[in-house]
Amino acid sequence: MDQSRGNDHWINPLLTRLNLVRNREEEDKVRGAYWRQIESCQLTERVGKLVSEVNREAGYHVLEMVEFLPPQKNILRISFDRERIKHNLEVVIRESGIVLMFSTTRRLLTGWGRYLSNHSGKRNSTLVWEQDIKPEEILEQNIQAWLSYLLSGLDKQFRLDQILEATQGTDAGLSEALRKLSA
Repeated sequence: MDQSRGNDHWINPLLTRLNLVRNREEEDKVRGAYWRQIESCQLTERVGKLVSEVNREAGYHVLEMVEFLPPQKNILRISFDRERIKHNLEVVIRESGIVLMFSTTRRLLTGWGRYLSNHSGKRNSTLVWEQDIKPEEILEQNIQAWLSYLLSGLDKQFRLDQILEATQGTDAGLSEALRKLSA
């Protein structure tokens, strides 16, 4: 018996009965359009280049980047670990569009967990920043600001909106703000 035909007999009726089947055709169209935007402006490649530069200058992999492939909702994730806190920068697809998110994940190690793997502790995640983005409008300076904010440990002093508003339209001002962040 053909395996795919076997699944039609048991899983499709069950999913339909439980109302778990989505209209994937429309979702795939929308998600595909967002992925085409990402690919046409080479956002993941440009971000990856800057992550590589940061790691090369640091002398080790201070930033960890994971790229996802279409048609997934996740586009990329960059992580920065400091002690028991993981800081994350993520670009994801939502119904509203393409979203840039910053979050922290705290690992609370209890009991034997502190002697075992870091992954054994409970995790507490907090969304710190979320913003809709248009990939075609993202400049290298924007990506530098994202990475600087991530490396600051998502410090409130380095909020992206303040950096970008204060330096809007002036490359010299943005470069100065980024230099202050990296100092």
